[in-house]
Amino acid sequence: MNSQDEAARYDSWSVALRHARLTRSGIVSLLNRKSDSGTDGVYRTRYAVHISGLHAIEVAKVEGANRQLQTPLVFSTQQPHASGGLLRQLEKMAVRSLYTLGLSSGEVLLVSNGGERKYAVEKITPSALIESKRLQRIYRLAHLEQTQKLEHELASTSSLMLGMDPEFLIVDPVNNEVVPASRFLDREGEVGCDAVHGNGVTTYPIAELRPLPSKDPRGLLIGLMRTLHMAGEMIQDRSLQWLAGGMPKTGLPLGGHLHFSGIELTAELLRALDNYLALPVSVLEANSSQLRRPKYGYLGDFRRQPHGGFEYRTLPSFLVSPLLAKGIVYLSYLIVSNYRVLERRPLEDEDRIHRAYYNGQREKIRECIEPLISDLQALEQYKEVKRYVDPLLCQIRSGGIWNEFRDFRPLWKLPFQS
Repeated sequence: MNSQDEAARYDSWSVALRHARLTRSGIVSLLNRKSDSGTDGVYRTRYAVHISGLHAIEVAKVEGANRQLQTPLVFSTQQPHASGGLLRQLEKMAVRSLYTLGLSSGEVLLVSNGGERKYAVEKITPSALIESKRLQRIYRLAHLEQTQKLEHELASTSSLMLGMDPEFLIVDPVNNEVVPASRFLDREGEVGCDAVHGNGVTTYPIAELRPLPSKDPRGLLIGLMRTLHMAGEMIQDRSLQWLAGGMPKTGLPLGGHLHFSGIELTAELLRALDNYLALPVSVLEANSSQLRRPKYGYLGDFRRQPHGGFEYRTLPSFLVSPLLAKGIVYLSYLIVSNYRVLERRPLEDEDRIHRAYYNGQREKIRECIEPLISDLQALEQYKEVKRYVDPLLCQIRSGGIWNEFRDFRPLWKLPFQS
């Protein structure tokens, strides 16, 4: 969908619908109220953030609610992150806001809201509706740059690389308390622990598996098995339970992050992963897993990596079972390799599906699953992954729900003490 079509769809949505999509996605929205004229006596800092290709191409501080004076802070399609923490925060929020509203480029007006470094979305303008000739030129240059990158990618012989870092918790079944992963694991390495920050204190309760990247799903899964066995050797108390999923223990959300390199990150690639992977998998989630959202597990969650790739962060930890892990890894590989022809977008085209995802309404989501599955099975490459993806799709169709309160080691045939 080009910028004109995106703008037309956005324009057809009511302000109430736009506000609702942002709010349920965890973004503070002021779209449904009159513009702040300053009559409340509170000085509000405003920034106009221009986004294209999931990057900030200009950030400008706006002086006054009338927006007559603007001072550009950054104009870089290469490394806008290098300009400081505030710009990173503004960029991330603007990218997420546009993405949530089905837009690939445009201006997001962010306004300070309730404290230092807290911002809300006050106004959004699709790039196709921006009148400034100077800004239109900037958008054209950014679009041209991304088009050239995609053309180079199609002509390149470089291959896709896959990675992952699924998380799990270690729990003492006697008192049902989490045992910090840092008791057994170092912070770095193929098997390590992840930090949790709160109340000025950093702890390391979550275990994380980081198998070496691979060019194919099989190699990555072999690496995953290797790290599982390494974890078993490092966590020698076999009476402790290993739990995965989304949130087997309240307040400790878990992720199953997938890493990709050798492919250009675009909004359409993210949308394909959301619609063809995260949406179908969500019908399998336990009720506790769904409680991650919207702070975690929100649609389109990604993080760029220093090596040039990115990680897709929307999924919960798929260590719950080998069937789930194998199916997700092979399915993600299929989607990323073929995303340009996977064009169905129920999350953008039907607000009830977007709402159902965040509300955990499985039966409503099931109404749109079969066409997505048909698209996947119609791909020429599907026969290469069929053996591993079919069992996952069967589970999705059958209405099964995973159990994230069960020790997952027996399913992986890892040593444990019953």
